Amino acid sequence: MLAASPPRIDRFKGLNNVSDSLRVGLGWLTQADNVDVTDTGAMKKRDGYSLAQAGAFTDAYATLDEQRMYVVDDGQLKAMTGPASSITLQSGNSSTAMHWTEINEQVFFSNGTDAGVIQPDNAVLPWRWVAPDAPALAAVTGTLPAGLYRVLCTYTLADGRETGGNEPVEITLTEGQAIQISDIPQLAGCATNVYVAPADSTVFSHFRTTLQTALVWNYSPDNLRRDFTNDVLSPLPFDVDVIQAWRGRIYAAQYFPHDKQTAIWCSQPLGFHLFNLAQDFFMVPGRVTMLAPTDDALLIGTDRRVFAYDASKLDELAPYGVIPGQHWSKDDDRILFWTARGLCAALPFVNLTEKQISVAPGVRAGGCLVQAGGQKRYLAVLQQGGVPFNAL
Repeated sequence: MLAASPPRIDRFKGLNNVSDSLRVGLGWLTQADNVDVTDTGAMKKRDGYSLAQAGAFTDAYATLDEQRMYVVDDGQLKAMTGPASSITLQSGNSSTAMHWTEINEQVFFSNGTDAGVIQPDNAVLPWRWVAPDAPALAAVTGTLPAGLYRVLCTYTLADGRETGGNEPVEITLTEGQAIQISDIPQLAGCATNVYVAPADSTVFSHFRTTLQTALVWNYSPDNLRRDFTNDVLSPLPFDVDVIQAWRGRIYAAQYFPHDKQTAIWCSQPLGFHLFNLAQDFFMVPGRVTMLAPTDDALLIGTDRRVFAYDASKLDELAPYGVIPGQHWSKDDDRILFWTARGLCAALPFVNLTEKQISVAPGVRAGGCLVQAGGQKRYLAVLQQGGVPFNAL
């Protein structure tokens, strides 16, 4: 009798360490160290790598057009100028993990303490601003009608953004008086805007943009210009870490450990430095570890769950959490990201790996979509830790 032909493997299917290794069938790998499975099902040794630059790197971000890259090296924010060269943009940042987002060619960053905006020319501007102090008011001789007058100030930052204002100060005038405005707050690199609400009015209008510390208001209300529109607006809160641009706003997550909840604040539309902390926010259970944008919803990963927020409601997508780190990646019209149960995609939500692969998910993850050799792969780099959800 002729001996039976040995089993033939026409193509390798990839890794499967979830199913019984005796029943998984030929073509599946139960262990796959340092190998790649190609799009044709062949198996080859993975590519190697070499050190590009040594340093105490804690964070990195590449812009969506892949034209700029920023890193944090021992507290120094740097712009990469080549594979092994960089320039320092800002020093003295804390070692806490940095989070990034971009909109209108500007890159925003925050780690809860440090926050800023990187311009296309690599200039770094403040994102969080300081509210002006209140000026002092006194009555002097003039021609204003009697009544209650109010004054407030704002700053115009170096790039033209206007801040919110101080609490208005008031003065009551009798007939034939004017207002001496003194101690007008000043901030280096900024101009100060002075707004006045005329007699018994509640509407503040622009009087003067100035570098002076004292002015006199003794004019008709017709001399006032634009109305004040930044009322009740505040700077980016401290302790905000995860951030994301979506639908013309920036969303910023602030965790409250006592309540085990996260407030997600959203900026004003196209006013990314202005936040209405009284109304423009929503709460999410758990600690937010990821915010990622899709056309239909903002994806929210926490240490417990995955949600989709469509600006009106919060829908749960998965009953397990997202690993902290910079690992979401855009793949055409969906987002890929790393969770406690492996690689997921949304929207629609689907777990891409849990049927075949169970690995320790790490305590922190980096990830990106890599296109090379005619293939498209998602690469995850994990800081060791965590427990596999379904290991044999």
